Amino acid sequence: MFRYFFLTSFILCIGCKNKITSSELDLLNGYWSIDYITYKNETFYPKGATKLLDFYEVNDKEGIRKKTQPQLNKKFLVTKDLNNFNIKFINRDCYLSFQTVWDEWEEKVIKLNQNKLVLEHQEKRYHYKRFDNTN
Repeated sequence: MFRYFFLTSFILCIGCKNKITSSELDLLNGYWSIDYITYKNETFYPKGATKLLDFYEVNDKEGIRKKTQPQLNKKFLVTKDLNNFNIKFINRDCYLSFQTVWDEWEEKVIKLNQNKLVLEHQEKRYHYKRFDNTN
């Protein structure tokens, strides 16, 4: 009985982890599409046929985010929209810190794994799924 309790507790502790570590940041690399956005207990889904993807490339504590659009030939059209960011850890929370000539902001990484990314900015949570370009 004790073994089952211990095993269940261990699995729950691992499953409930939502802190991002620096070693996990490589999972951010690649193409991500917004699945939905949550704000004040409401859920919003992207509309329209043309969806832009966010491409992330992380190198140590810095990275870039580009807007891209998948093409039928399995290549990507890259827009001129490019943002550099720094990665910060504050009180065990991970932030992407952006700065442009017009603005600066931070996005908190809520969840990051092989297939899911959740970023929080101004009380909105952006739920991404990894884009699969093999179809």
